[in-house]
Amino acid sequence: MKLAFGTTLLDRDQLSTGLDGIGQNCKELLNQLVSNPAFNTNLVVKPFSFGVENTFYQAKILPSYPIYAAKTLMMGPNSTTNNFFKKIDLIHATDQLIPLVRYTPVIATIYDTIPLSHPQFLKIRSRYIKPKIWKILTQRANHIIAISEFSKNSIIEYFQFKEKQISVIPMGVNKTYFESIDNLHIEKTLLNFKITKPFFLFIGSIQPRKNIKTLLDSHARLPKNLAFHYPLVIVGKLAWSDTETLAAIQLAIQDGRCHWLRYVSEFEKRCLLQSALALVLVSLYEGFGMPIIEAFASGLPVITSNCTAMSEVAANAALLVNPYDQNEITGALLALIDSDTMRTNLQGAGLKRARLYTWELNAKATIQAYQAII
Repeated sequence: MKLAFGTTLLDRDQLSTGLDGIGQNCKELLNQLVSNPAFNTNLVVKPFSFGVENTFYQAKILPSYPIYAAKTLMMGPNSTTNNFFKKIDLIHATDQLIPLVRYTPVIATIYDTIPLSHPQFLKIRSRYIKPKIWKILTQRANHIIAISEFSKNSIIEYFQFKEKQISVIPMGVNKTYFESIDNLHIEKTLLNFKITKPFFLFIGSIQPRKNIKTLLDSHARLPKNLAFHYPLVIVGKLAWSDTETLAAIQLAIQDGRCHWLRYVSEFEKRCLLQSALALVLVSLYEGFGMPIIEAFASGLPVITSNCTAMSEVAANAALLVNPYDQNEITGALLALIDSDTMRTNLQGAGLKRARLYTWELNAKATIQAYQAII
């Protein structure tokens, strides 16, 4: 089987400031498909990227997607713009950039339906036109991969795919997250960031749906100056300018109850996960919630939202809270400060839960989805 595998966002992430959830999923799956003998025997993977200057994965570099789409629509799907796809058996579009082909089957991964279901979480300039175009393009796919049951149900609602057209394939967690890091390395990392234990940890991009302002307000309500003794460490790049969130972060930093690390390496992230008191991800919407299982694998207790895919991924291995209720969030923070037993129980449950999410299982299920439509 000759598989065309989209690596556009993965290449872009590698050329900028690190991988987001989509990039991580692409990287890990591609590694399994290419390197794992269990999957690559009868599979020839041919990566492709739209509009990148350089590729880390020997991808075929195609024109930027708007140029590619315009030329293909004007000249037809059999035009020279699609030469790369003519000798391909199957295309896997791992992001929103769907190749416009006529006879080659396309399988597309949809991580969430935010552009259609929650447009308020998008930048204003891309809130109206892009989601409609994305929906039309995605509906050309023969089959869909969803990363959670929640996402599957949302895809059925907003894209009108039938249930039999969707495979639910959860993300995995890299095996390195289960490996303990020497205390000397951890202490050196904390010293470099000027962070001392104990602290709570948030990992994710800075944008409204991550609910960071509510988290900071809830954290500030901890009694007896506990917010200063247990500060919140925020790890994540600015996804787009959100005045209220940025103001809340800056105020918390000035007050001495918050640190903001815009970028950390994978190793530094693991050090933080192995030294925090708990991960706190009280987002308003997640299609999966990768930091949850990374924290579980690191032996870190988790507080997360009781909505969208977060409760599905965490199950009974985390403290679930209403992300709109500051009292609940503050109460969960305080509970983990006060109870060693609760933290220990959550650590054990989280490790057990994390072992259910492997990239080998992800790749195996993806291969099965490929085979089903060839």
